[in-house]
Amino acid sequence: MDALTNHELQLGILELDHAIYLHDQWFRNLLKVLIAHVPAELADLCVDAHLHCSFGKWLAGDAARLFDDRDEYVALQKAHEVVHSEARKLLQLSVNGLVIPPAEWDFFERCRETMRLSVLSARDRFAEVASNRDPLTEIQTRRGLLTELRKQQALVERGRQACALALLDLDHFKKVNDTYGHVAGDVVLVDVVQCVKAHLRPYDRIYRYGGEEFIVCMPDTTVEQAGEIMDRLRLSIARLDFEFADIQVTASFGVAALAGSMPVEDAIGRADRAMYEAKAAGRNRVVLQR
Repeated sequence: MDALTNHELQLGILELDHAIYLHDQWFRNLLKVLIAHVPAELADLCVDAHLHCSFGKWLAGDAARLFDDRDEYVALQKAHEVVHSEARKLLQLSVNGLVIPPAEWDFFERCRETMRLSVLSARDRFAEVASNRDPLTEIQTRRGLLTELRKQQALVERGRQACALALLDLDHFKKVNDTYGHVAGDVVLVDVVQCVKAHLRPYDRIYRYGGEEFIVCMPDTTVEQAGEIMDRLRLSIARLDFEFADIQVTASFGVAALAGSMPVEDAIGRADRAMYEAKAAGRNRVVLQR
């Protein structure tokens, strides 16, 4: 979901909400057939009924892109097929004037709930990511930072990988806002974030930590390696060209290890102190906290 824009996330939430609505509508129609004995839809009596309902058509179409886990998507398809298979059994009993055994109804309800929870789970993930997104730069905020860093720290503790944190702060950013206005400052922040993203790998993460402060988490990376990456990024930020003014934006960086032997907050603090050392040494530089 990291590659999705805020707009795309909101559209995904709306699409999943609509999918839930379609399934609930189908279920209400099923109840009407079973209770009020109105004629059943012929499609619901077919062996491939799961492909004919509105939810099934959505699921077989563009829905796969909303699921990060391919196995989860396949499991949802199977669960949906089972729901229709069990519904068909209930409809056939009703059409033949037979009583539906409570055990069969209970099994159908469990199958339907399993399927529905899968869709709701995907919807909740979209909503959680959206709620943690910065509306301006469209990156994650500090709200979910500690949780994600603790996951990375667990891998470090098990000896699976090293992990480095970098804290970067734009130099003299207040001067940009004071001289050119906050709209110009917003442009600078967005362009800097895009520049940072261009230097990161798919599994690296960037968070907006404060107004013009950002934290970068780099799994499977030593402090020295992270320092080299941040130095290349530092040079790229200094070369950014802004159409609204002839200004140079620079950043100061502090890099520290996310160690398994210390709290995550301490690792952030070490990166923060290294960043302030970079500021004190003249700005526009990278300082490593070994």
